[in-house]
Parts: sequence; C-alpha cells; structure tokens
Amino acid sequence: MKPLTEFYGGLHSTQKDYSAGTYDMEALLSSPVWKPWVGLRAGAPFNMLDVGCGKGLFLREMVRGLKERWKIIPSRITGVDLVRSPGNLFGEISDTFEFLQHDTDGNPLPFPDATFDFLSCNHVLEHVFETEKLVREFRRVLKPNGFCVISVPNLAAWMNRVALLFAGQPLGTEVGTQSITYGFWPRHFQTHLAQFPPSGHIRDFTPRALQDLAEACGFRTAGWWKQSHGMAAALSKWGGRNIAILLQPHCQ
Repeated sequence: MKPLTEFYGGLHSTQKDYSAGTYDMEALLSSPVWKPWVGLRAGAPFNMLDVGCGKGLFLREMVRGLKERWKIIPSRITGVDLVRSPGNLFGEISDTFEFLQHDTDGNPLPFPDATFDFLSCNHVLEHVFETEKLVREFRRVLKPNGFCVISVPNLAAWMNRVALLFAGQPLGTEVGTQSITYGFWPRHFQTHLAQFPPSGHIRDFTPRALQDLAEACGFRTAGWWKQSHGMAAALSKWGGRNIAILLQPHCQ
C-alpha cells in the first residue's frame, strides 16, 4: 500500500488545482453568527489554526478579511498538513506564518490546550479515518470562547439526490484509488471525470451527520456557512456540493 505522504504528495505535485478550491468567503465574513463574535476581538490577541491548510488559500483570504473589515492583525497564524504543497501561498499570508507537517489522523495536534481563538478545517474530514478523535482535538486546542469552521463535501447535495434516483454514484464519493468514474452516468460524464484522479475520500457526510459528529465531540452548532457558489447553494444552505458548519465549544 502506498504511504499517505506519497499519495497526497503526488496529488500536490501533479495537480496544480489540488487543495486550491475557492470558497464563498463573503458569505462567511458577513454571517450574522461570525460578525458579532469577531467584532469583540478587535485589539485583542488572536491566534489562528488551519488544519489541512493545503496551499493556504483559505487562510490568506481570512487574514485579509480580518484586517480589512475589523482591523485585526492575528498574533499567530499556523497551518498544519500532512505534506507541504510545492505551490503554496504561505508567503502571502503573513511574514510570521508557521507551517507544521503533521499527520492529524489518530494523532494529537501538537499544541497545548486552549491555544487558538479560531480554527478552520476545510475538506479534510472526508480523508480521515478517526474523525471523532480529530474533532475532539479541535475542541481541546480551541479556547472556551473560540470559533471553529469545518467543511466537507455534501452527500445530500441536490445533484447527488438526483444521481441516486437513477442508481448513479454521488459526486465526491470514491470507491477506488485508480479512478473516480465508477458508477457515474451518463457515460459522457465519466469521460469528463476521467481527467481527475481520486483524492482519497473515505468518509461521506450529510449536514445532519456533520452536526451530530461535531456535537458528540464537544461543540455546539452556531450556524452554517453556504460555502459553495452556484444556484443550488443559493436555493438552500445545504443544497450545494459543499457544506460548512460554524461551531463554538460546548461549555459544561
């Protein structure tokens, strides 16, 4: 079996768009849940962690938004990933950005308790075997008044519901390591998908499943982020290809 570092390292090296997906950041930064929370942190120390940071695109846009909208300059910005992407944007995030190469699946995050004010994890959990252990680590390293964003592909997206009606494979699910075309219909769609290699998805999430997982691991749901662009996402916060949940630690 190919080591995970070799598998994901190959994707980062050969697929220029791997881990470089774009998000509807305006929808997050203008969220009625996010705005009052971040507004109270102007002028205070602000530590950020992105688990599975990829090329650093999300962190770059988030740091820009914090500076432009709330005059917040983060005290600490940290990214963690299994491999270091050769096409990363780390230099555009901050002069003090720190990157840690670390396997987060089943292993504790290398930080003390209650270190970070904000934690993001975009499109990582679908690659993780021990999902509960990792989300509990998010809760551990997040401050009691912190904020967490987790996003994953949406198994319940409208296009996937239609595919299942015709016994087709939902987009974003993978049944092998050599092709992602199995089960897709019509055939010309398989031809289109053939240009993309499997990305290592082993977990699938509906909005309910993501919420249940997060709440079982010590969080409470504060809201949802309509992460995807497009008509389906505009019709419903759960209708697009991707979903993102906004979380805060559940205080006993």
